[in-house]
Amino acid sequence: MITKFKQQISLPYSLHDMVINNITLKNNSVNLEFEHGFTNSKEPYTQVDGKITIENVDINSACILLLSPLGKYGNFNGTKISLNNFIRKYSQYHFEIIDEMYGYNQIEYIGYLYLPQNNDPTQISLSMYYDGSIVYETEE
Repeated sequence: MITKFKQQISLPYSLHDMVINNITLKNNSVNLEFEHGFTNSKEPYTQVDGKITIENVDINSACILLLSPLGKYGNFNGTKISLNNFIRKYSQYHFEIIDEMYGYNQIEYIGYLYLPQNNDPTQISLSMYYDGSIVYETEE
């Protein structure tokens, strides 16, 4: 027997090239605020102002991986920190999302972290498990 499966996720918005400038936690929800919102995934692909709430996140497993500076290959000294610690440690930053990945109750946003005290962006990954909804709150 051959069984084929192809996961197809139809997201209402794309976060590619969008910039998170604030992450907060409230009642096991992760709130993401964006510099310029995000892009509608239906034609005409307009950009809309908005924010996202990811409900019922397993906060104990939500983490950030800080990897190599942009463009560096080979060995690196990365850091894995909890999302809670990231929020406490960094108050000013820009997290440009390049890739967004969704699996069964899992989200991963990958991109570049820009810090005021560092001229070189750092590759970053935000990973979360959740069993709630992803709520897009827009101005449209």
